[in-house]
Amino acid sequence: MSALWADASTSYPADRGSDQGRPARPRVIEGGAGTARLGRVPFVLALIVILGVGMAGLLALNTSLQGQAFQARSLSQKANQLTYQEASLRTQVSELRSSDNLAARAFKLGMRPDPNPGFIELGSGKVVGKAKTVTGHEVPMIIKTPEQINAERKAKQAKKQAEEAKRQAAEARKEADDPKTSDQKQTNTKQDQGGRG
Repeated sequence: MSALWADASTSYPADRGSDQGRPARPRVIEGGAGTARLGRVPFVLALIVILGVGMAGLLALNTSLQGQAFQARSLSQKANQLTYQEASLRTQVSELRSSDNLAARAFKLGMRPDPNPGFIELGSGKVVGKAKTVTGHEVPMIIKTPEQINAERKAKQAKKQAEEAKRQAAEARKEADDPKTSDQKQTNTKQDQGGRG
């Protein structure tokens, strides 16, 4: 244990009453600077522990926020993907609900339009018109399946190509039969060859 000597000029209450002419004798103060240093060590350790806990808390908070940001980003991408999928499905539903598509599907199932329908008057229950069973040959084909439409389109394209080829062949024959045109071509080719040589 360390001790400090008190300043001789300071007097203590016990010394005041005795020997006033004499200087106060020095007293030993127990504890001293060592006790003050030992008192600081727990405070410094407490500060280090508090700072360590704070840093660990900040690290945990930062990690948690990054994980939540990653999760939010992936959920946002999934929401966008589902939005596109919903729009695609809505388009498909509207196409399937169209009257043309329904008529084509009904035609594939063997249903045919009835040109002579019979009607029932709800009040009296009377049948107006004469209903007949439809055989499928009453009305020329009004509704076409997608396969029939594609086949007709390809046939039109083939017909256009055949007409174009026929026209080009006729022009080629016409040029070959016309002597003036063939003579002009020959002179033009001779002039081209002479100009190059």
